[in-house]
Amino acid sequence: PLTEKGDRSTTSFNKAVYKAMAEALSKQDLVQSISSEKDWRHKYTSSLDKLLEGLNCCKDSAQLAATLRAGLEKARAMDFEADGTSVPLAQAMSAPSKKFQTSKIAGTGTPQTNFELPYRGQMLAGKELDTQCDAWAKYGTMEPDCAEAIKAGSKRMADLRGRTFLVLGAGSELGPVRPLLQAGATVAAVATRRPKRWEDLITFARSTAGTLLVPVMDDKQAGSDQELAANAGADLLTETPAVVEWLVRCGQEATGKVTLGTYLYADGEANVRLTVGADFAAEALATALGKEKVSFAYLASCSTSVAIPKEAIEAQDGHFAAAGAYPKLFGKRKRCSALEGDASLHFFPGFEVLQGPNYALAQVMRQWRATLLHLDGFVVSSPMAPSCRTESVVHNGTMAVILEGMAHWAPLEAFDPATARMAMLAILVTDLGEQTPKLSSPMRIVTRKAFHSGIWRCPFDLSSLGMTTWFLGKVVPKAAP
Repeated sequence: PLTEKGDRSTTSFNKAVYKAMAEALSKQDLVQSISSEKDWRHKYTSSLDKLLEGLNCCKDSAQLAATLRAGLEKARAMDFEADGTSVPLAQAMSAPSKKFQTSKIAGTGTPQTNFELPYRGQMLAGKELDTQCDAWAKYGTMEPDCAEAIKAGSKRMADLRGRTFLVLGAGSELGPVRPLLQAGATVAAVATRRPKRWEDLITFARSTAGTLLVPVMDDKQAGSDQELAANAGADLLTETPAVVEWLVRCGQEATGKVTLGTYLYADGEANVRLTVGADFAAEALATALGKEKVSFAYLASCSTSVAIPKEAIEAQDGHFAAAGAYPKLFGKRKRCSALEGDASLHFFPGFEVLQGPNYALAQVMRQWRATLLHLDGFVVSSPMAPSCRTESVVHNGTMAVILEGMAHWAPLEAFDPATARMAMLAILVTDLGEQTPKLSSPMRIVTRKAFHSGIWRCPFDLSSLGMTTWFLGKVVPKAAP
């Protein structure tokens, strides 16, 4: 939205969201500090962490929900431009100016219910998979409930057949589109118009037991897959109302259970706008389908500020005691304070200044919506995904090298996208088969079954060892412990 100066400032936008939430929590000192901060780009983490710690300490579910809604309402107060005019996004959502048609690709393959997880040149299944999950949990690369969820989900792939998944970010490397199709699910895929990518996906879908639903703006019958691919795709940024309307229609037409999966990423402020579009989709589907039919899936980032169990803090102490002299001398200890009123949890300040305030806002907005959906009784799967060598990360040469140095600090490990994709799919299968869990705080919905790459249990602030990690990744790369 326009500021009082007539410009569009992401800093003002960020501050407005957080101030609205701080006011809802009656934290006037925080409101003032957010307003007065002059170097928001480099100091936003201080205010954001104070807000998030306050949310995690909030014992009043009604106040928590009101605070989360206040933040999302402020974040969704954007303008939408179409056909040369600008209107409030909420207004545009109420009356889409165009409508997508659906092209259905029915596969002819046999359902694949055998689960395999690719890891370091091997395909893990059965006992080998269970052993590796236990090893990751013991080392501290994931939490114990995450290991159990992967083991359980890997044995229940047949549960996916007959379900419909509405996938935002169908081209995501961590998204489950292809294994879902192989298992016999129906997938309504939202991704931008890239004909070659669509042609590959359509060809793949035909070989599976699943059904691919493709959004097309031109309703004429395509004569070939190549023609269909040329017209396929939808842009959540520029066609938000039409995308949400199409997803709701696909959900209403589905005969079985429906899940909205959000697997989105973009650089800079586009990430926030994508997240707002996805939030409108989640709200619309929840309203249209109800909690008996629709569930929701997200992948939370492990590099966010959350409440973690005291067992993770104890593991930090153990890893610090076992660490070598160099990291103890030059590395900074990660300081995680006990949550007020709950000594079993500590606040983990996971955001880094380097990530930027727009990345942070997009991440926490998804966590807020996941929490609200959980409060409303919906099934929500929102486990933390590990640090991965995705294209969006490794296109930055520095980050690509740092990932190869992480394993030098116990219990860290970075993963290939294929490994994480299947691990997170197994967790999703487990979550979809469970009833809404009873949690000590609704905010715990984004910290259950966390595959956090060891970040929670590493004793060091990784930014203090950044140059050393880069050097080790360059000179002595180490893919795994």
